[in-house]
Amino acid sequence: MGCRAVEVKSPRGVSLSNRVFYDETKPFTCLDGSKVIPFDQVNDDYCDCKDGSDEPGTSACSNGNFHCTNAGYRPIYIPSSRVNDGICDCCDTTDEYNSGAHCQNTCREMGRKEREELQKKAEMAREGMLLKQKYIEESQKGREEKQARLQELVEKRQSAQSEVDSLRAKKEEAEKPEKEAKDVHKKEWEDRREAEKAAFEKKRSLEAFTEMDEDSDGILSAQELLSHSELDSNGDGSLSDQEAQELLLGSQSVDVSTFQDSVWPQIKEKYKSKSEAPSPPPIEEGTESHPEIPHEDGDDDDGEDGGDDEDDDDLDEDHSTAPGKSQGEESEMPPYDDTTQKLIDAAEAVRNDYESASKSLKEIEDTIRNLEKEISLDFGPQGEFSYLYGQCYELSTSEYIYRLCHLTV
Repeated sequence: MGCRAVEVKSPRGVSLSNRVFYDETKPFTCLDGSKVIPFDQVNDDYCDCKDGSDEPGTSACSNGNFHCTNAGYRPIYIPSSRVNDGICDCCDTTDEYNSGAHCQNTCREMGRKEREELQKKAEMAREGMLLKQKYIEESQKGREEKQARLQELVEKRQSAQSEVDSLRAKKEEAEKPEKEAKDVHKKEWEDRREAEKAAFEKKRSLEAFTEMDEDSDGILSAQELLSHSELDSNGDGSLSDQEAQELLLGSQSVDVSTFQDSVWPQIKEKYKSKSEAPSPPPIEEGTESHPEIPHEDGDDDDGEDGGDDEDDDDLDEDHSTAPGKSQGEESEMPPYDDTTQKLIDAAEAVRNDYESASKSLKEIEDTIRNLEKEISLDFGPQGEFSYLYGQCYELSTSEYIYRLCHLTV
């Protein structure tokens, strides 16, 4: 439904706060003070003032402003160029007083909607304040609980540290006799191995001497060494008289005692017993493997394991196995005696207690560190943002997942 423009007391387009400057009984002074004109030139559709203040109700001045009273809603200013342009800019229709435009006064309805919106915002603000107060109270309560818990843990840490120190001393005290007993056990085993090794070497050297002493006169001569070309020292493939004498410490011959003490250590790495089985010739491509060796079960086996095992047995029988080893494997240290084992068990029990106490102390220290960090964080003037601590939120897109964690360090 159309309605006519509301008549407004002259001067049109002036706000109530500026009415004092528009006194019909006095000449009008431009609001910028640049000019004074008769009052009848105000709103005469001719721009006299540079600031456009003499034409608040017409579109004569390009820089003028028209005031919409908009009773029931909010007053606004619109550019003077929009006055009487056929478009209603003021909800009270006062800007189209002479254009013939059919406008409706919508100020009351717009005011009602705005008040409803403001009421919703006020209700939302009230709920937000209540929620904020709740978070503040929870934060204060939580802070007090954390501080009490922190104090409790600090006191607990002191007793835990004392326990760890005490157990460390007990551990060190228990580990000392344990180490001494284990060292004695290990030394006895090593001494036994060395003795076995020495006996083995003595036996091996005696066997080598007996084999090289061809005339069995108890004296090994340089002449008797000449058949052992593997003892060659200059690399020509044969052992000369001079080389043989050098091996015999510059003598023509040595007895068994001198051989074992001085000669054997020099030649034992090169020496090869004549009773050793010769190495099988290398297998060439396209040829058959070494001759088949029957197994105990009587079956033939073309694999590699049969021949190698027999060769290994020959080597063992020929005393090539190192002392302290069994079938090519290194001997293991024997179990501890009962006295040593008891010392080890006692030390292990104290070590377990010490490690358990140390672990508990570390957990207490980690908890203290986390509490101190959380208490030191700035959660707002009254701690209202503490509920965000540790909270994470995710946003998934077609390509990525965004994760936001608040108040983390």
